[in-house]
Amino acid sequence: MRVLVNGLSLGSLSGRHVLYGHLRQLATAGTDHHEFLVVCQADEPPVESLNRPNVRWIRAPASCRNWVVRYAWESYELPRLIEQRRVDLYFTPNGTVLPRCGIPQVSLAQNPWCLLRGLHRSFTERLKARLQRGAYRTASRRAAFVAYNSEYIRKLYRRNAPGCHEGPSAIVHQAINDETHKRAADLRRTVEKQRWTILSVSAMAHWKGAETLVRATKILHRRGIPAQLQLVGPWPDPAYARLVRREIASHRLGDSVVITGQLAVDELYRRYAEARVFCLMSRCESFGIPAVEAQAFGTPVVASDAGAMPEICGAGGVFGPPDDPEGTAEVLASLLIDARRWRALSEAATANAARYRWEACSRPLFTMFDLGRPIPAEHPLEREAPVQS
Repeated sequence: MRVLVNGLSLGSLSGRHVLYGHLRQLATAGTDHHEFLVVCQADEPPVESLNRPNVRWIRAPASCRNWVVRYAWESYELPRLIEQRRVDLYFTPNGTVLPRCGIPQVSLAQNPWCLLRGLHRSFTERLKARLQRGAYRTASRRAAFVAYNSEYIRKLYRRNAPGCHEGPSAIVHQAINDETHKRAADLRRTVEKQRWTILSVSAMAHWKGAETLVRATKILHRRGIPAQLQLVGPWPDPAYARLVRREIASHRLGDSVVITGQLAVDELYRRYAEARVFCLMSRCESFGIPAVEAQAFGTPVVASDAGAMPEICGAGGVFGPPDDPEGTAEVLASLLIDARRWRALSEAATANAARYRWEACSRPLFTMFDLGRPIPAEHPLEREAPVQS
């Protein structure tokens, strides 16, 4: 079977982590029978873990970085590519389907942003969200198989398109990498927790709740708890970054809150290992990969109850309203002070993270191999030169 994988929507590290993690499992399982053509952005860096004979790359024009251009290019060029390359199955990780496509389509739904209306601040964002909601309703009707990365996302998508999708579907969790599991096991034995350290890791968009954490840190200080907050990750919205820095300054927390930006992997692992608590009070979270990574290092999670993290982090976390600094501070205080409670949650966190391995999490996606037309055994996979569009 020849599968066209649309990777054009990948705009973040987490998006690449999810698609390429699943694709490694699919490509490994289908080494002798399935070929994957991955459509990617012109400047997409090489993915060493997908350097396989049955995975080839097709680069789209650089203009496809613009979402409007990308939508038009996908709508008109991908059907043509499917016909030219005799593709049997189309797979996309952005929750949509192609409007003109005669082959089975598999859609991985994992984006709650457009379905939570309070997040959209401008006319352009509201327009984009409206178009996405319509596209998700279409996918619910037309996809041969819909994979949801959490039960939370399944409920949001079905609320957006009630009764539309009665066909095959599954919850397909993402995982953390085997190397992360290995390093976590090593560092749990060798690195000592820093008692007062609170770690938050994410792409710090305006809905991530960093200001709630800053205010909670100030409350902890008023109670005599010398909490140290680390905010780790890129800041895609400069205006939001300035807002959070002003919040830090207004509470005179310059010595207690550190904004690091994005870190190298080894340094990130060290922060996970040293942190006493991981905290992310996001208002929009379909899964929570950094929270699960933190759990692998034995770090309990304090997180918002507004997204998927209660479902994903399980007994290794404590969950509450995203915009409640007082409540957040209360939970953080208990974990920073109460050693017995911390130890119980740390053990539960480690056990929970162990569930998220790619070989197990990707397995429900193998259903896609039953949807298309397999390449006949007497015809080996063709080895055409990669297309440079």
